[in-house]
Amino acid sequence: MSLLTTVAVSVLFGAIAVHLVEDYALTQHADSAAVYVSEFLAPRLVAKDFLARPPLRRIEFEFAMRGLIGNAGILRISVWNRRGQILYSDDRALIGRLFPMPPQVRAALAHGQTGSRILPRAEENEAGRAMEVFVPVVLPAGPTPVAVYDIVSDLRELDATLNNLRRWVWGSVAAGIVILYVALFTIVSRASRDLREQQLLLRRAFEGAVQSLARAVNARDAATANHSDRVADLAVEIARAAGLSAKDVRDVRIAAFLHDVGKIGIQDDILDKRGPLTMRERAAMQRHAVMGYTILLPVAIPHAIKLAVRHHHERWDGGGYPDGLSGQTIPIAARVIAVADSYGALTSQRPYRPAQDPKDAMAEIVRCSGTQFDPMIVRAFEQVWRTLDKWTVLPPRSA
Repeated sequence: MSLLTTVAVSVLFGAIAVHLVEDYALTQHADSAAVYVSEFLAPRLVAKDFLARPPLRRIEFEFAMRGLIGNAGILRISVWNRRGQILYSDDRALIGRLFPMPPQVRAALAHGQTGSRILPRAEENEAGRAMEVFVPVVLPAGPTPVAVYDIVSDLRELDATLNNLRRWVWGSVAAGIVILYVALFTIVSRASRDLREQQLLLRRAFEGAVQSLARAVNARDAATANHSDRVADLAVEIARAAGLSAKDVRDVRIAAFLHDVGKIGIQDDILDKRGPLTMRERAAMQRHAVMGYTILLPVAIPHAIKLAVRHHHERWDGGGYPDGLSGQTIPIAARVIAVADSYGALTSQRPYRPAQDPKDAMAEIVRCSGTQFDPMIVRAFEQVWRTLDKWTVLPPRSA
């Protein structure tokens, strides 16, 4: 986008610059031709040359024009009077005849201003362009123009100069585009690099804060020490094996660290109970999913992370909690964490049961595929379990 913007602005600037320079050069050429012809003819022609009926003064005009045609790029000159007659032309057959006056001739007679137009190449000068300049003739006796010089001037030399100028302008524009873009690219690249570094530092700081919070929660229960770390590592591998995007994998990692944050509101006697939980105690324990979601609700993190914390105990068949979601309605991050959390719990020593062998725990996960767990996530888990040896051994027990 920056390159396209730079090119567009530069091309627009170049086009405007070329147009202004060309317009100025052509105007100057017309003015120079008008001044040159007027000053050359002024001492050679008198009032009666313009007021007499043509072709009475043809000899005087021919004498005056001698030495003018062919100099200063002048190709031909005609003279119009106010009646639309040709007072002089290099084509003698035209002298004295009436013609419809071109708009530029009428404007020169009416306003006393010099006008001009560009003639097509084939009309006057096959070798190049030509300019027709209309110069009003004002006599000392009065301010009203009595005639108009119709001058055709060769533009080949001017066009050659303008072509060189165009090449110089567009070359400068191209160089300017390169310089501007290199400068802009350098600035943006440095700014982007600094921004990426800052984002990386912020992400690391955020993940560190999340890990500290998760460990603070796990510290309340010696049996689940480091549980969130292990679940997060396994959940990331499962998410990658399932083909989740890099953003979804990051969300899974953060949600896995935080999935038990709601246990901070559960009573210690329930968390540390060595025997089976009563129905009341089980209901209180199940509230940790909603409690974790409520704790995270005001935190400026992606909502997908909050939903994963809320729904990581939902079941594929709809029999889970807290909202009884089923199938694809369960957030993908929650489905991944459900498998990783269950495997971590099965292979961990708990006060109310011993840790299972990793193979038995993996078999239990596979058995619950399609009922408790998403079959696709279970297949990804099997792939991870077979390829990563660190998941085939019992996790370290706390002292």
